[in-house]
Amino acid sequence: MKNSMNTFALWIRNLILAEKVFFAISKELRRLSVMLLVFTFLPCMAFTQYNDHRNRHVDSLEQVLATNPPTGRELRLIYLDLMTGYQQINIEKSMEYARKTISLSVPIDGWANVTKGYRSLGVNFYAISQYDSAMFYYGKALEAAEKMRDFPEKYNDLEIDDNFSSAYGNIGNLFNVQGKYHEAIDYYTRALKIFEKHDWKESQSLVYENIGEMYLSMDNYKQAELNFSKFDSLAHVTGDSLHITYAKKHFSRLYLCTHEYDKALQNAKIAYNYFISNPEEGGEKMVIFNLLAEIYLEGYSDELQAERYARQALQMLDPSTSPREKAISLRIISTLHLRRGQWRNAEKTALEALASDDSEPANTLVLYEILAKVYGKFGNSDKSWAYFDKHNALQSSWSNKNYQSAIREIEVKYETEKKEFVIASLETENRLLVYEKRLLILLGIAIGGILLLVSLLFWRKRKHAETRIRHLEQEKQLVATQSVLDGEIKERSRLARDLHDGLGSLLTGAKMRFVEMKQNAKFEPSDVERFEQGLDLLEQSVNEMRLVAHHLMPDSLTRFGLKAAVADFCSLIPTVEFIYYGDEMRHDAQLEVMIYRCIYELVNNALKHSGAANIIVQIMQRPDSIAFTVQDDGCGFDPSSITKGTGLQNIRSRVATYNGIINVDSKDGEGTEVNVELKIEITHY
Repeated sequence: MKNSMNTFALWIRNLILAEKVFFAISKELRRLSVMLLVFTFLPCMAFTQYNDHRNRHVDSLEQVLATNPPTGRELRLIYLDLMTGYQQINIEKSMEYARKTISLSVPIDGWANVTKGYRSLGVNFYAISQYDSAMFYYGKALEAAEKMRDFPEKYNDLEIDDNFSSAYGNIGNLFNVQGKYHEAIDYYTRALKIFEKHDWKESQSLVYENIGEMYLSMDNYKQAELNFSKFDSLAHVTGDSLHITYAKKHFSRLYLCTHEYDKALQNAKIAYNYFISNPEEGGEKMVIFNLLAEIYLEGYSDELQAERYARQALQMLDPSTSPREKAISLRIISTLHLRRGQWRNAEKTALEALASDDSEPANTLVLYEILAKVYGKFGNSDKSWAYFDKHNALQSSWSNKNYQSAIREIEVKYETEKKEFVIASLETENRLLVYEKRLLILLGIAIGGILLLVSLLFWRKRKHAETRIRHLEQEKQLVATQSVLDGEIKERSRLARDLHDGLGSLLTGAKMRFVEMKQNAKFEPSDVERFEQGLDLLEQSVNEMRLVAHHLMPDSLTRFGLKAAVADFCSLIPTVEFIYYGDEMRHDAQLEVMIYRCIYELVNNALKHSGAANIIVQIMQRPDSIAFTVQDDGCGFDPSSITKGTGLQNIRSRVATYNGIINVDSKDGEGTEVNVELKIEITHY
């Protein structure tokens, strides 16, 4: 028993010594560890660098507590060690000892270990996705860290800043995992100030990497490139080859998004060579394979290389593989099947990709689009529309998550606070002045808020009046446009009828007379040739007159409906393909004429201006709506630059009279797609 007690006392002394040594060399620990990348395990990992064996012997520590429990400081150290040791194997036990650490630390060791206890509780709730509880305990950890400032004789700046930076990082991770990027960047930059103060370059570089990835997720490419450049520069300063390679990977993803494919490929190949030389980085190698596949597919249309890298990525699947990367590989292969007309293979791989992971909006949108097209080819309109609706819903939800302006405000706030930090450090001798300054700032903010609220009320009232006036003007314009369209339809019908019944009859009669004359009269050989030429011209005039009358008001539109009329029109043009989805129904005559004229004008625009080799016309009939699309692979254009052209403006006016929605998607060199959707009331004939 005596030997057992001596061993225990020696163990306690070593434990206390290890804790003191930790703060003496904590800066070097940050330089050697990547734990600040996720912050979450910062409170426990540094402490256990010297005592890894304790986590493997939690049972022996429990036995000590059960048989011969110590008291005071030694008991607190056991609680602290069990709190850390159980964190990865038993969350409930870890929470139990975290609470015991908090209750025992205040009268013995003060606020440093209270901060550790609260952070441990936050980490545990974070691990089980109870984010509100995690935020509560991270907040308590910050309060405890603030209490440490009241005891400068006990805690130095390094200890205090270490606790604050850890808590800020924990909260940043919490917001990041919830997609609240502007709040995450706010707390990451608070931690960044502390890292800059102590010149912890490794920690700074990891924060810049995290912030850059969030900006890239929000399509803010300028800020993403700026933060990746800072990450790359610091990685070169610290000489970390893995981080340098990560920077190349991030730059490649960035340039893929900005369509700078040569730069994307150059950076991806550098990263690829590194990971090939370091096979232990298997997961990252799969990421690079997928990245290369996307670059070759999107940037160079090299299907063979794209398929090669995507299949190599799938060959690396193992239980530790990210489902997201598997879904990306399958999506690339499904896209290749679709391009080759291999519809069943495209369907199979797309469904497998969705089953693997559907949490990445950009990847899932492509998969929904593939399935909508595949089922359209199969003639399964229900499934095609189902995936079309999923695509639209996800795209709308994703587009609404725009935090660009808020993030810019946080950057300005960080720069302001950085300057205030320098000023505050020079005024620490007089805390009363600091408190008075904060009070004046809060008072100014309150007064400014009141003035802003009053201004906002007046602005909203004026805005409401302006909106009402604009709506009345729009209604007036719609009525006028409808009247013009009604007159246009009547006039087109009258002209078509007059041409067909009047001029058409006259030309046909003249043709018959000339034919009779040819049969009864005798001509010289030279006269016969001229007579035949005149008769051919007359025949061409009759055909041209009929074509003009048909386009003014197609007879098939009046007699058989929209589908037949559009099919007849498209069949006259070899480069146009017509596809119809849904049941064939008749609609109000004016609506059918309006849709026919819009399709006619869009196809003519594509033929005249785009240089398209292929044009696809689609009509999609649903119970309560009808939609049509005209898509070409021509030269494209910038829709924002078309302000005075009558073609698109006429179509917009026609669609507006039926409260329809029109969307023009076009880019220079990438073709044009015009989508129109109209709510309707079905009339059955």
